[in-house]
Amino acid sequence: MMIEGLREGIAQVAFVDHHVHAPYKRGHEISLDEFRRPFTEASIPAVWTENIQTLIGYRWMVRELARLLACEPNENAVLAARNGMEAVPYHRLLANAANLGACYADDLFGFGQCYDIDAWAEMIGRPVERVLRVETFVEQGYAACETLDDALERLTREIASPARRLVSLKSIAGYRSGLAFDPPSRVQRQSAATAYRELRDSVLIPPKGRPEYSALGTFPGRIAAKPLVDTIVWTALEAAAPKGLPMQFHVAFGDDDIIMTKNDPTLMRALFAHEPFRAVPLVLLHCYPFQRQAGYLAGTYPNVYMDLGLTIPIVGPGAATVLAETLELCPTRQLIASTDGHMEPEFQWFSIFVWRWALTRVLGQYIEGDILDTDAALSVARTILHDNATRIYRMGT
Repeated sequence: MMIEGLREGIAQVAFVDHHVHAPYKRGHEISLDEFRRPFTEASIPAVWTENIQTLIGYRWMVRELARLLACEPNENAVLAARNGMEAVPYHRLLANAANLGACYADDLFGFGQCYDIDAWAEMIGRPVERVLRVETFVEQGYAACETLDDALERLTREIASPARRLVSLKSIAGYRSGLAFDPPSRVQRQSAATAYRELRDSVLIPPKGRPEYSALGTFPGRIAAKPLVDTIVWTALEAAAPKGLPMQFHVAFGDDDIIMTKNDPTLMRALFAHEPFRAVPLVLLHCYPFQRQAGYLAGTYPNVYMDLGLTIPIVGPGAATVLAETLELCPTRQLIASTDGHMEPEFQWFSIFVWRWALTRVLGQYIEGDILDTDAALSVARTILHDNATRIYRMGT
């Protein structure tokens, strides 16, 4: 009875999804490969055509979605039931079942492929706020910005006076050059300016016969040179500090072009130690398999927060273990829940389901061990699922 009451209490907390992407705006009927695709960061099709259906977390998702759609618990039946519904009622069904609250979306992910913020907000019946991905924003400005100075001025201007309200910045430096950021220097700035000029030329004056994309996501103008990435991140943080605007960082696993050893969040010390950046909430995303390192950092620096988005749904039943390890050192007021929902809406819905399941298991063990009482456990759940995001991103309730 205690666990059932805890589960019901956690289910009643609206989930504020501070790290998410709008789904792809393709036709509502999707293929089996598209249905599986969000459960891997791989870019090699064999992964989702042959292997993902054996991932425990994915198989769990199929069973739970079958319960929601009242169909047989197998891929084909679930996909047929899902594709048999109209788009808006289906998206709304998932949002309601998850007790989804507001969403804070990176609107430059899959740019042009995803629903825009307003269309997605209308579809799910929830407010959706904007998160600015800084490296991609610079990449989109090559035509307007001849020099690196021009590009950084454009970025600073967008942060100070955005075209649409921002609740956060976001960096994908971990996917590009790693997390060991260097403070600004003359040599760094010169190298960054050269890299910017070469990238801009590669986009505006493309050589003949050049492939446009590769399997690992390389594309013309892709910012990956470390001096340039570091310069962009430092500039963004300097612009964010006067406003106290949070900045998110992808940490540890994610896209398949990362080098994991360069994605340990303890490498970010230059940012944590820089006094002016203490005004900026630094939010560590994903974190697996460095959840313990991230928890240590959150317990050491008052402006460091962590998140287990993407991790929670993909590790599936391992989510309770990862969450328990996180809470060894991470204060509960510095752990924020998200889904990293992307591509298809089921991933966001299932992520929220697993967050609630993991919290019920971990907090239930704390109650059984006489570590917390039920009221305190429910308060912790609300803090993680709702209150921390609204406080850090200053969006109220």
